[in-house]
Amino acid sequence: MANIAIVGAGQAGLFLGFGLLEDGHEVTLFSDQTPDAILHGRLPSGMGLFEDAVKKEAALGLTFWEDVMTRGEGAILELINPDGSVGLHIAPPVPRPHRSVDQRLKNSRWMRELERRGASVRVVPLANPEQLDAHVAGFDLVVVATGKGALSTLFPRDARRSPFDRPQRHITCFLVKNFRPELRSGTIRVLPGLGEVIITPFYSRENLKARILLIEGIPGGPLDYLSRALSGRELLEECKQTLFKLLPGQLEDLREAELSSEQCWLRGTITPTVREPVGRLASGRAVLGLGDALLLHDPLAAQGGNNATHMADFYRTRIREHAGRPFTAEWMQRTFDDFWLSYGQYAMGVTAGLLMPPAPHQQAVLVSAHQVPEVAAALIDGLYDPRTLFPWFVDPAVTRDFLQAKGVPPALLEQFWNPPSRETGH
Repeated sequence: MANIAIVGAGQAGLFLGFGLLEDGHEVTLFSDQTPDAILHGRLPSGMGLFEDAVKKEAALGLTFWEDVMTRGEGAILELINPDGSVGLHIAPPVPRPHRSVDQRLKNSRWMRELERRGASVRVVPLANPEQLDAHVAGFDLVVVATGKGALSTLFPRDARRSPFDRPQRHITCFLVKNFRPELRSGTIRVLPGLGEVIITPFYSRENLKARILLIEGIPGGPLDYLSRALSGRELLEECKQTLFKLLPGQLEDLREAELSSEQCWLRGTITPTVREPVGRLASGRAVLGLGDALLLHDPLAAQGGNNATHMADFYRTRIREHAGRPFTAEWMQRTFDDFWLSYGQYAMGVTAGLLMPPAPHQQAVLVSAHQVPEVAAALIDGLYDPRTLFPWFVDPAVTRDFLQAKGVPPALLEQFWNPPSRETGH
């Protein structure tokens, strides 16, 4: 069995560590934070996992909060009219489960559990590649599962695969309590030209059945709070007042909501990015990137944590299949490329697609999903498994055939594929 170093104590690195331990490998986890520091730190994100990723966690005995948390059921997509009313309501007939557990609670517990199961856990400075180089000599394989700070420079941006070269949204995220009534579904409200508002159940560090309020503002618009010099509580109140104006009568359940704590909010920007998978340390050693180190997602489509889980599981399988042979740079490149082709490109495609205005054939999908439950199910299922959206959601010809097969009325399709021409007057 191999002696493997994992750098980074997030979803991807920890999940890979558990899988490798189960397969009999020696695992050493490097983190720049102790479990207590992670637990008592700031909210890192509002990450949620869909059904398939949760099942993979359960298979490794890692779902420690199932008996106490609110179990998310289904996702609802709403397109908002300019007057704030709901234009399209899209909900699948059979909701699928999802889970959101505070990463501070989850990662700190997982870090301790990984050590209990036999891994070596080392808390060391990881501010730059030089510090990393000093720690990882002698391992058969080094996997870097963090893209924070200077370590991100290990993996150059892949301009060909990266969908954007700048942030498409300015992100503001709150963990709130006192949200009534209890919420099980995740709701995405799309305000064309302004951004998106997402509310989803969340199990917090304080063992509260809380909610994530995620605001994705198009830069310069009313949902862009990036430059507001306010405390978390002040910013939440300002956001609430803006939402009450933009969505009159729709978010009354949010009126009494409060910030869970002053640490429970964040804001910033993310440029969806694909990076080259093989990094080189100063010693010449090749290291393999994983998760956000290589595939960085805007949270709008909720693909980041799910992609990280599936990617770690894919790497685990390839490591097991490669038993007894050296982990060369060529093997690393091939492993990533195969994951990209089988899953990663689709997750990034969904992320990029939701950040852009829908093309006419995609508008047809949205209108059809509002009217035909089978189309609604197929569309929402594409968030749970992005591979299922391709090619029918991106290729106009395939889209039309797909919608016809789902029973969408021909008259509706004609509005998008053969719109009536305007008659000129004489």
